[in-house]
Amino acid sequence: MMLRLVYMAFFTVLAFTVCAAESQTWVNLPMNVPQILSDLVFDGPTVPTLFGTPPQVINSTLDLNTAKLAVYSSDCVLCAGNTSFDVSMSSTAKPLNHSWPYSTRAYSGKEYSDTLGFGGLLQIADIPFGLIETGGDPTLAYMLYNGRLGLFPDPLNVTAASQHFLSQMYQSGQLLNPVVGMRFDPMNPKITIGALDPNDYQGHINWVPLTTPNSTWKFQNTFIIDGLKGYNGSFLPESENLLAVLDSLCTGISMPNVDTYVKNQGFAGNVRYSLNYKTGVASYVCNSTIQPYVALTATINGVDYPMDSFNNLLRPMASNIAPAGCCPIAPVNRTATLPNLNFGLPFLRSIYLAYRFPTDGCPGFYGFAFPSGLVNRTAAQISQTPTSTPTNSAQCLALTPPTSTPIPSFKTAQQMLFSTEKYSVYGGTQNNSVPLLGVENFPAKVWNSSLSNSN
Repeated sequence: MMLRLVYMAFFTVLAFTVCAAESQTWVNLPMNVPQILSDLVFDGPTVPTLFGTPPQVINSTLDLNTAKLAVYSSDCVLCAGNTSFDVSMSSTAKPLNHSWPYSTRAYSGKEYSDTLGFGGLLQIADIPFGLIETGGDPTLAYMLYNGRLGLFPDPLNVTAASQHFLSQMYQSGQLLNPVVGMRFDPMNPKITIGALDPNDYQGHINWVPLTTPNSTWKFQNTFIIDGLKGYNGSFLPESENLLAVLDSLCTGISMPNVDTYVKNQGFAGNVRYSLNYKTGVASYVCNSTIQPYVALTATINGVDYPMDSFNNLLRPMASNIAPAGCCPIAPVNRTATLPNLNFGLPFLRSIYLAYRFPTDGCPGFYGFAFPSGLVNRTAAQISQTPTSTPTNSAQCLALTPPTSTPIPSFKTAQQMLFSTEKYSVYGGTQNNSVPLLGVENFPAKVWNSSLSNSN
């Protein structure tokens, strides 16, 4: 009798770089982003997050304008993504015996608490989160994969903000600085927590204070922009000195009036366009060998930040979104309610973003710079200097630069299920040996025992 052993490698081994200075730490994690924005599939950024004890890797969707924290249960119905959380595998998971506060009829679950960590060195125990058990909301299926990592502590609730995982990590002395750095561009997407890596950006970091939001606003991570500029370098009408937000779940850029923009060659350039007033989608004719250029720049504190056009502001041809021979463009009309402008992924993929989260005595700030590397930026653009510097910079923005680079050592719950010994695969080559899932739990067996006894 022969035993055929099979295995399935159902997890991904992730490489993390963890950097520390004495007891305070910063971590550098890969961010997963699509090469192009298409509007047809999930376009959002995901970050490897560790939940539970031992840790399970959840590739959480990064959300810049909320504090919501959720993971998809391993038995979730209609949840989108490729990683999920098995609460039965965590020894530190605690049910809080009530529904997740943000549950809806088609997107719901229970609230738990457990250990949350990043890269093996940063971790906080007893962080509340939603364990999503029903993910049937078709809108959210295109926006959220695997779960939700809300990066923005509630500015209107001091108690809730102090319980946010970023605040907890800083208050416990784990973080080198109360700051997060992010690159959403497909060339080198990453997130750093606790420090800003000088290798990730070029030019000056343009620090802008976040404004105090109104409780009735949908988004609360608001800041003031100088305006939006078109092809000719002049501000679009009604775009100056407005409130803007950053939205990593949005694939568009809102502006005062898309009609005015595309119809005016001074703003849009020499392009042929199509406007669908029913859907609100604007598109450019792009059935030639030369792709049209979408010219749009955000000016913030005196610095111009051009947004990349190809596969970003300009999307691939899609027959169900735009007319035949046309490519949809990202700009959409702004809503009538505050905040005025929503800067989604096309803007985020064109800049380097720093977020100095609020702590005692210091408000929140966004910092803008240009991504390092071979980006489509001129020396003149990179050398721009901000118009002003925040008055409390010496107190709040004097960040400690990182120095050392320790190596993390941890195993995920999935890795622990595999055997330490490797076994040959039936029918495979002699060198094709692999670890097996749960082999240590197999009962001992004496093969051909009846034949042995007869002798």
